[in-house]
Amino acid sequence: MQPNATPNIPNYLLGLALIPLLMIPFVTLPFETEAAQPQEYPTGCKACLVFLINLFIWIWNLAGIVWVFSIYQPNYDPTAADSLYCNKTLYTFAFWNAVYEIYGIWVVLAKLCKGLLCYVIARPAPTHRDFYGHV
Repeated sequence: MQPNATPNIPNYLLGLALIPLLMIPFVTLPFETEAAQPQEYPTGCKACLVFLINLFIWIWNLAGIVWVFSIYQPNYDPTAADSLYCNKTLYTFAFWNAVYEIYGIWVVLAKLCKGLLCYVIARPAPTHRDFYGHV
């Protein structure tokens, strides 16, 4: 049963499964001219495609979170008069998946802030300047 309250939730879950699978060829197939020589970092067209796919994944996740939480506590009764119901299993899976994604986003942001803080604190002081900075 598809939820009538928001028909985007099944599409959101399908996108979560298919988008990473579609990304595999962009990561594994060689796009460089010298395919026999392995390179550490993607270059040119491959890097641009990987960036665009990752940007799309972030936008898709955020849109899915909005779709899931916009109808929080939906009606699970299919015989309701307003016919705006959701399949309980599907919505519960999408809800906890969205909660897990929000947690993951916060973990990534916390690690970014921690890395920036460590960079600022641990960088060495310049040795070629005096106290006043050659004013």
